[in-house]
Formats: sequence, structure tokens, C-alpha cells
Amino acid sequence: MSEETIVEELAFEGVPLAVSPTVPGPVPRPVPTGSPDATAVGRRLAERVQQAHSAVLDAHQTIAAWQLARTSRPDPPRPAVQGAAPSTVPRAWMPEGPPTDSPLVVLRSATAAMRATNVPPEDSTVITLTWHGEAQPEPVPLHTDTFGATWRVSDGEHTLAELTLHQAGYAEQWPQRAVLRFPPDPRPLARTSVHALTATDLEVLGGGGFAAVFGSGFRQDDLPSSALPARWPARLLDDVTVIDPRGGQYTRGRLCGTAYLSASHSSATEGREQAWPELIAAVLEALRVYAFHQGFHLCVRGARAVPLPGHPALVEVLHAATLREAPLHLDVSVCEAGLFPQPHLIADCLITADGRPVARLRDLGVALQADPETIAPRQRIRMCAPREQALVDELDTAMMAEGNPSKLDLTPGKQATAQVRPRLPRGDLRMMDRAARGDLTPNEYRIGASGVGEYDVPEDPWFIRENNGCVPQLALMEVALQPAGLLSGLSGVKGEYPDQNLYCRNLEGRFRLLRQTELPATTVEQHVTLRSHTPLPGGILHRYDIELHTGGSPFYTGEAVHGFFTSALMAQQQGLDGGKYVPPWLDRQNPTPPDVRRLDLSEDTRLGSGRLALLEEVTIVPGGGEHGAGYLLCSKPVRNDDWFFEHHFLHDPVMPGSAGVQMLYQAASAYALHTGLLDHVPDPRFSIAVGEELLWSYRGQILREHQRVRGEVHIRDVRQDGQRVLILADGSVWRDDLRIYQVDNIAIDVRPAQPPAVQSVRPSFVPEGGR
Repeated sequence: MSEETIVEELAFEGVPLAVSPTVPGPVPRPVPTGSPDATAVGRRLAERVQQAHSAVLDAHQTIAAWQLARTSRPDPPRPAVQGAAPSTVPRAWMPEGPPTDSPLVVLRSATAAMRATNVPPEDSTVITLTWHGEAQPEPVPLHTDTFGATWRVSDGEHTLAELTLHQAGYAEQWPQRAVLRFPPDPRPLARTSVHALTATDLEVLGGGGFAAVFGSGFRQDDLPSSALPARWPARLLDDVTVIDPRGGQYTRGRLCGTAYLSASHSSATEGREQAWPELIAAVLEALRVYAFHQGFHLCVRGARAVPLPGHPALVEVLHAATLREAPLHLDVSVCEAGLFPQPHLIADCLITADGRPVARLRDLGVALQADPETIAPRQRIRMCAPREQALVDELDTAMMAEGNPSKLDLTPGKQATAQVRPRLPRGDLRMMDRAARGDLTPNEYRIGASGVGEYDVPEDPWFIRENNGCVPQLALMEVALQPAGLLSGLSGVKGEYPDQNLYCRNLEGRFRLLRQTELPATTVEQHVTLRSHTPLPGGILHRYDIELHTGGSPFYTGEAVHGFFTSALMAQQQGLDGGKYVPPWLDRQNPTPPDVRRLDLSEDTRLGSGRLALLEEVTIVPGGGEHGAGYLLCSKPVRNDDWFFEHHFLHDPVMPGSAGVQMLYQAASAYALHTGLLDHVPDPRFSIAVGEELLWSYRGQILREHQRVRGEVHIRDVRQDGQRVLILADGSVWRDDLRIYQVDNIAIDVRPAQPPAVQSVRPSFVPEGGR
């Protein structure tokens, strides 16, 4: 459909609108050799080569030292008796020694003040702890002021931490975190197969050998040394036995390890009842290990792990006398992890010794901060494949989803003040991680402008897990459409109509699956090109060409149109039928067909579970519908807590159109399941048919205020080839009494359950060229 047709449907009749020509932009000319630009390029290239060479030498030295420590010096066991010396591993690559553990210094200052004010030592202690800042890298005098049962530690200018001592029983008042109904998928910035660490591994990590321990995905050897993470303080952990990104009480991550708090770690006057500072430091160290294991540092220049500021934590020491007499086992459960407003982790920790609990920590957090000298403006260090610096990194896309996009310094000169802006979805619905490169001119909307995004598909993505092991159309559409919105944003849309709400809505498109591909644990390249730009009174239309690639070749391709609308323009949407109520096919039949069957599929998980359980009440008419080949009408209420409202979008909750398309795919599949068409297919699996082109149009939205969503599918054809079945259908979606989606050529390939196989050709029963 042309932009002119869309404009007419949006009721802009008689208004002259200019559509930019859909021709490629100018090809940039090469820089002449010997020109000033060429000289500057050559100088920068030489500097990068020198930096890379130096980084490679440092990496070789690190790996050599690590290998030497592994082969010639096995990890000595930690002593389990008080007063014995701790085990050590040589630090050949860190001759200057480890840096000071600033949080431990602050906490020891607080314990000294507590002793000075004659706080009676008890075997049980309950403390709330809030960090406000970090002690200076160089030793400075710390001051601790007492206010009743509260102690504030400062460096003379700034408060660093505040601790309050509570009576026994206070811990029972601490608010409990809820276990999420749909825990988010782990989203590491780099993948690793290492999920346990020895003492030697921890030493190598402390010296910066992340790639040596975790693998090549953690390489940063092409960065200058000033951009690399800060060295870690001397370790308290002896080992890490478990790193499970799906484990823990909240299924958001678990880390288990062992620590020893021997007397040599603390001052000579410190009693065993004052061991809790090292206890906190050991848990902070465990969280630092987990944050780096997830690769959060790969976007932070000079990354340093610091206590999460402004976030209260609870420390409950149950048996202080045990802390220095036995190895302590830490069981850390991550309860929150994210990249906005900065990379951070929050966790609970149970600490045991000799099988009994000795301490509990609740809501303790760490954040990764950049080197203070490089915070503003933020310098991006994230690398994409093949080893080129990202134009937009994961911190940027998290900001586009969660924060104020006007603060994202990517389109200079345009700052927005209105709350609703074009943005990326949140949480597990955000299916773009970074932009590898882009050929665009900000604020010009140049036809032919293009960009390449990257999406790291999780190893066990929720959308496959909840779709019975197959890739749903919902996921492919979101992976394809989200970078198109970002391309428009970078081109200048995010700054348009800065004092008005500006909504991003997909309007229509067509996509074709070229081949089946194994998506889990792959990186999908998202290629987007702007093909037309249409300014409207109160909005903009953009048309794109889109391709998704894996392994260097496309597997999903098509085009789409996004609209960017002010509130006034959004209010003029009247659905697909000019605002008139056109009822579903079944409601127009008089009399009602005699073989109507009504089913409740809310408990049937064969077509979708969890977030993809989109079918509830269905009505089936065998042989019904516009084509006389079968019909299904489905209906479900709009619920205030429907999962997608919290994810799509911030300040603009709306049901994604892809969810409506997915509902129709499930409806066509349900018709086949419940009418005997698949009785000869053992354990059928429903996947997107290769080679068939899906087409859709959206002319309305579903918000929390609406009451009901209905969808109908008209089966057009069913083709069988042994135990394989191809289902072709068309469908529509209603919001209350307004038809708002039209979806054509829903094509489903049904096969018996079997190990996934890569399919590069179309099924034999699909005609050449599809529909």
C-alpha cells in the first residue's frame, strides 16, 4: 500500500503532502590520497595499530602467567582455623599489588566508631546499610559521626555510607520481593561456557584476564589500557562453585562460593563479632564476579564495581562467633539485574558455616561505573562483529527503552520535553541490543539511509520455550521492526514535536521467511534501509526495507511502514472500516451454522504457554468462513495486568500488533488440531512456512481501557504431504466493536515433533513464489 493511500485512510483529504522519492542516496566519494583527511586517517590508523599491538602483548603476558599458575602452582587449600595465613596465588602480571578495597575500608571505619561508642558486642546483629558514595582511590582520612543508633562515614566532604543498628526482630519487617510471574531471560552481553571458578581464575580476573577465563567474547585487547576495567582488590572468595543465570530464589541468577574470614584479613584489635564488614565485602565481590560474568563491563569504559548508591540493604548476622572459625558458603540469589540507569545487580545472600545459617543479606547491590575522568561525554567502547565499534550499544538501547530518550546524545540539536516519545520496547520484548553501524545524516531523513543492528538471541529464549519449541511470528516481526524505529529516531524523529506526545506505531508490512534457522545462542543482524519519508500535519510516515541475517546470509526479508503521530493525529484513527462496526463472519450468519463447536482452550498449552497463551474462548465452524474451508473465532478479555502493557512501551502501554498476528497463527493451528486435520501427525509442531509472504495492516490500537479482543481466521487451503501439512488462512482482529487488523496469508507448516533441521528450500507442496 502506498503512503498516499495510508494518508487518505487517516483522513487527511485535500492536504498536499510530499512523498520523498524512493531512490538510493548519493554514494560517498573516496578520500584522495595525500589529502589532509587522508593524512589524519593514516595517523589515527597508526595509533590504533600501536594500541592493539600493546594490548596483544599484555594479553599474552596475562595468559602466560595464568597458565603458569595453573600448571606449576596448584591452588593450596584455605585453612579452616582462626589465625592461619590465607592462601595466595602469584601476581606476576600485577607487580604493584591489588588496589584498596574501598567499601571494606569504609565499613571498618564504622566498626571502629561503634567500638568507640561502646556498642555491646552481640552474637546477633541487624544493620541497615545505605551507600552514598565511594572512598577515594588514594587513602584519605575518614570521619564517622554518630546519631543515636546511626553512624555516618564521610571523607570530610561527602557522606560515603550510613549504617543503623536495629533491635532483634527488625529483619522480619523488611519487605519481601515478589517472585515474578514471568522472570526475564538472562541477557548477558557476552556468552561463556564457564560457570565455576577456581582461586586461580579469580586471581586472573582480578588482573584483567577476562577473555583468558571466560572466552573470546570478552576480548577487549583492541582498546587502550585506559578503557579497560580497573583492577580488582585482593580477593576474599576462595572459589565460585556455581554461576547459574536462571537459578536462585527469583530465577534471575545464582552464584555460590566459599570465603574465609581469617584474622589476617582484619585489624589485630577487631573481634570476631566485628567480622561483618568482610562478610559484606565478600558478597560484594561475588556480585562483581557475576556482573563481569554477564559482560556488563563491555559497555563501561574503565569499569569499576562499586556498592549501589542510594539503595538500602539489610545485614543480619545470626552467629558472629562462627564467622572466623569455618569456611563460609555464600548462596547469592539475584533479584534484580539491568543496564538502566547504569549496569547493576541487586541480590540476597544466605551464608552458612558447617551447614547452619550464620548470616543473611538482603537487597545488597553493586553498580558498574566508568572511570570518573571519562564519564561525560560517555565514550562507547562496545565492539560488534567483526570487531568494529558499535554506533549504539546496550546502554543506549536500554536508555531508549527505559529512560528519557532526549538525554541520548545521538541526534544533536533536538531535545524533547514531552513524556511519550518513540522508543524501544522494554524487558524481554526488546529484541535489539545495539547498532553495529549506520549510514545516515541526522535531521535530514535521507532516502537510502541505512543501519545494521544486532540482537543476541538468548540460549533458551522465552518466545521459543513458550511456543512449543518453534520460533513464533511475533518474535521475527519484533526483531525486524524494532531497528526500523531506531533508525528513524537516529535520523531525527525523536526530536520532532518536542513539546507534544509523539507515538510510534507500525501501520503495515509484508515479510517472508526464506529459510529455517536455529536462532538460540546466535546473533541476528538487522539490516534496515529508509525507502521513503512522508511528512504529515502532526506526524511522519517512514517506509523501510528490512532483512534479518544469520551466518552472513538473509533468512527473513520484507518491508514495513511506521507512523509517528501526535495525539491529535492518533485520535483520527478509525479502524479498517471507516469507523463502522463490521461484525465477524459468524455474527453475520442467519441462521447460525448447525455444526458450530465452542471450546475453552485456556488450559491447552500445545499452541502457546505463559506469555504466548493467547487463546481462550474459541468457536469453530468446520467448512465455514469466506472460503468454505473452515472458520474459527476467538475471544479474550483485555486485562489490566496483561504482560505486554508493561513492556510495550514505557509511558505508552499498548498491545503490540505482533501479538495479534500471533493470536491468529494460533487460531488457524487450533482449527486444524480440533477438526481432525492433524490426527495422522504424531505430536504436531507448528512453524512458519518457508517461502510464503505474510501481509498485514493495522489501523487501531489496544489499550488497557478496552474490554475485549476478538480474532477470526478463514481457512483458505489445507495441503498434505504424508505427515506434513500446510495451512493457509486469512484473518482479522477486533478491539471491542472496531476491526483494526487485517492479516493475509497466514501460512503454517505442521510436522511431527523431531530434532530441528535446517531447511533451505520450500516445502514441496508450496507453489513457487508463494501466494
